[in-house]
Amino acid sequence: MSRLCVHCSCEIPEVRLEILPDTTSCVSCSEKNPPRVVARMIYNHKTAGEVIIAKGGENVRRLEREYARAR
Repeated sequence: MSRLCVHCSCEIPEVRLEILPDTTSCVSCSEKNPPRVVARMIYNHKTAGEVIIAKGGENVRRLEREYARAR
């Protein structure tokens, strides 16, 4: 079950894949390129708001779209 890092094309160690099965980067690249984390306050009702935290490219994009729509 070997997989290559998307950044440097090195092989990701088996131990890392066991702990984080959906990882796409090796340890050194993940330390260099931390995932983007964004938090936004979204008001679904007039007075009730929710803080939503998104991590990773696609989730951050969805949160930004929802935040822009709710404003």
